[in-house]
Order: sequence, then C-alpha cells, then structure tokens
Amino acid sequence: MPKKKQPSVVKEILSAPALENAVQTVPAETNAAGWDDSREALFDSQAVGPAYEIARPVEQVACIRGFMIDLDLNILNPDVLGAKALTSSQAFYDQHVKVWLDRDPVLTKGEVRDTGHGLHILLWLGQPIICSGDDNRHWDNIARGIRNALPGDPKVNGINAMTRPVGTTNNKESPAAPVRCLREGQPVTREEILDLNRRVSEEPAPLWMRLFNGADRVTPCPVCKREGSSLGVAGKWQCRCYKCGQVHASVLIFRVFRYFSGRAGVV
Repeated sequence: MPKKKQPSVVKEILSAPALENAVQTVPAETNAAGWDDSREALFDSQAVGPAYEIARPVEQVACIRGFMIDLDLNILNPDVLGAKALTSSQAFYDQHVKVWLDRDPVLTKGEVRDTGHGLHILLWLGQPIICSGDDNRHWDNIARGIRNALPGDPKVNGINAMTRPVGTTNNKESPAAPVRCLREGQPVTREEILDLNRRVSEEPAPLWMRLFNGADRVTPCPVCKREGSSLGVAGKWQCRCYKCGQVHASVLIFRVFRYFSGRAGVV
C-alpha cells in the first residue's frame, strides 16, 4: 500500500479559519493612522514611499530582492513566550528571536528591523530573482511558505511585501515609534531560500523543535509540561511525548499564536 502523503503544514496554517479571524488588517483608508508612512519594497527597484504609491500586485513583480517574515507582537501568545517578552520589540528580539535565528543556517542571515510594534526578518538575496511567465506565483507561494518557519503574520503579502525603512517613524499605532535595525543581515542565495521552504513544507517537526527548543528532544515536554516528560522528533511531521502522546508538528507553531491559547490539542 502506498504511503499516505502528509498534508502540507503550510497550507494548514494559511487556511486555518482561526488565523483568518485572529489577524485583522488596518483598512486602507486615508484617515487611518499611518496610512502615508514610508515603506520599502522588497521587489523591483526597492522603491521607498507610501504604500499606495509603491505597492504592486504579484503579477507585476519583475524582480525579487528579498523575502520577509513579519512578527507581530499583538498576535503572539504571552502564555508561551512570556508577557515581559512581548512588552516591546527589543525585549522579544533579545529573549526569543535572536536565539531562534542563531539556530538556523539560513535564518541567521536575516536582517532584523524593529518596526515599532513588531519585527521584520528580512532575507535579502545576493542575486535578485528575475520573474517571467508563471514564476511570480511560484515564488509568491514560496514567500508565503517560508514565513511559517517562524510565527509570522499570515496576512502579510508574499513577493510583493514591503518593510519599513530604517530611520522612519511608524505612526500606525500609538505611541508613534522609530524604525530601527537590531541586526545586520547577510545575503542569501536562491538555493538557501528553496531549502528553507522545503524544510517548512516537508520536515516541519525537526525544524520547529530545533528553532523553538534548541534540540530534537527536550525535557520536560513543552506541550504537557508533566513531571518526567520529554518531547522528541518522531518523523518529519510528528513529535512524541510518552506522557501526552503523539504531537503533530503544527502544534509547535500554533501554540505560539495568541488565538490558539487553551484550545484542544494546543496547550
């Protein structure tokens, strides 16, 4: 009997109704706070300006300069990450994100920008990717996939994403905050982006165990936290704890989001 193919955890995350309800975007109205803040495109000529001037649909992107993971403090779970770690972007970076990035050979090359109310992890390409034909949709799917390496905002665009330029001000929320660089990045290759996407979509259990826990097995189990428990990788898609049983890889990332706190199967 042929082995049953595992569903893509990327599609699981992106299509989860819970995440659709958990994350809301600000309406594109001219009276919304920060509507004319400066943005920096990760595509074409890396234009800088208000979003309404430099935004492009996926189909019109001709050149990809980088990929982005947007970590929004408002959608993350303080019960897992700690309330103090989510009081500021700097605290979140110091207590968690720096550690996560240093555990991965591709993510460690990411530039980190404090956007005032969250973090942008930017993977800048050493050589831009030129798009033609169906390339746009292919690379857009990859961009939307690799943001799931970390608990990235699922509402953020793919290859047509925009970051905030260092030195500008984020007026979207009160109080307004300056955009700062917390970590200088290094250029990544197309092959490294493809490898990261492969690990997210095909081997999420070992990826997330190493990123969030630092090893393939940890004690106690971070899911049940029972005395004498431990959680270890038991395949590409599964972990196992001999106290709470088999744990699907998606639990490792879902539990970091605020919306899933206390839900069945996500402790």
